[in-house]
Amino acid sequence: MDMALVRRYLAGITAVVTGALALPALAHAQQSAAATAATTSPGDSTSLLERAAAQARLVAARLDSAAAAQAGRRAPVDPSATQYQNGLAQLLNGQCDAAYLLFRSAVTSAPNNARNHGDLAFTLACRARLDDAAAEYATAIRLESTNPWYYVELGILRASQQHWVEASANFELAYAADSTILDSALIAAATEAAERSGNENQDFAWAERGTAKVPNDPTPWLHLATLLRNRGDTARGLDAIRHFRALDPRNRLGAAVYALYLYDHGEFDSAVVMARQAESDTALHQYASAVLLRAGAHWLNSKQYDSAAMVLAEGRAITPASLARMRYTYYLGLADLMRIPTILDAAAHDKDCSKATLLDSLLTEVQHDITDAAQLDSAQTSRILGTYVPTLRNRVDGFKSGCHS
Repeated sequence: MDMALVRRYLAGITAVVTGALALPALAHAQQSAAATAATTSPGDSTSLLERAAAQARLVAARLDSAAAAQAGRRAPVDPSATQYQNGLAQLLNGQCDAAYLLFRSAVTSAPNNARNHGDLAFTLACRARLDDAAAEYATAIRLESTNPWYYVELGILRASQQHWVEASANFELAYAADSTILDSALIAAATEAAERSGNENQDFAWAERGTAKVPNDPTPWLHLATLLRNRGDTARGLDAIRHFRALDPRNRLGAAVYALYLYDHGEFDSAVVMARQAESDTALHQYASAVLLRAGAHWLNSKQYDSAAMVLAEGRAITPASLARMRYTYYLGLADLMRIPTILDAAAHDKDCSKATLLDSLLTEVQHDITDAAQLDSAQTSRILGTYVPTLRNRVDGFKSGCHS
């Protein structure tokens, strides 16, 4: 049988796969990374808002004291102090409605006190009057623009309303006011807002801030790795994903992203290992499948037919009906087609009749696979099914007959 034509055809497979099946975009991976950050960072959005409110009070008190000291006088008597302190006591006891009434009175008594507006905003948010709360936070910011926590509170509030552009802008302003306030929870919230706002530069900036501020938190490293790959900076990206893997080696999303990087760098065996770790999560099958298909095509092209057949069969099993699955089927059929002569020659040489059933089944499977994927290349599949498969069938049947004689 003339296999040269088949081999020449296989030589173009890698180019075909590269052109016809781009690796999936990492948008899903980024969203998953943001979701991971939101669920694994200390505290949810409510507790982050509570913490921001507490910090805003401390900063407000410090700013008031500093302003009085600079003026060489004691802090002026605050006509709203009693109402404010009573409201705060009610709030800390979980009495949001009672606190709201007291803070509202405090604002009436001292409308230029940012702290009054900040805590009135908090109680309005507690009562689900979110737009009114946003207006009060805006007033607090106007009165005390150097207090970063009012920006944080407004950012959290707008994020809860899915007003991502405004949320992201306020987190940026908080960072500009005081970059030392960052921690894992705040970075996660700001990163999600930047990502969902569609602002790639802010998203990237927060990923870099996260890795610098909390280098032992794996989440910013994963997010940075996905963004760097989208930007084509695979050298820095590979460093970022390896840093992530050192911090969280069992994370399957990280394994999926790492598999893509390893494939890009020609480390096919390692890429397959990572893809196998990722495929244990059904949500990541598309990433694992893409890597396994390309690795299989590479090994098919380099005549490593056993390796190709193994990884292609594995990848096909996790790929739903699609063009990608049809490619899997086609390339698996070609890999098995190229394996049969070697197996047959060795069996004939060794007179190993135990291989007869294997060869018969394998050839039948080849015929099915090539037929099922015929629409990918009807001319080539017609030649394979019309010439090569019948020729191999004659050889396999002859071997089986010899074994039975």
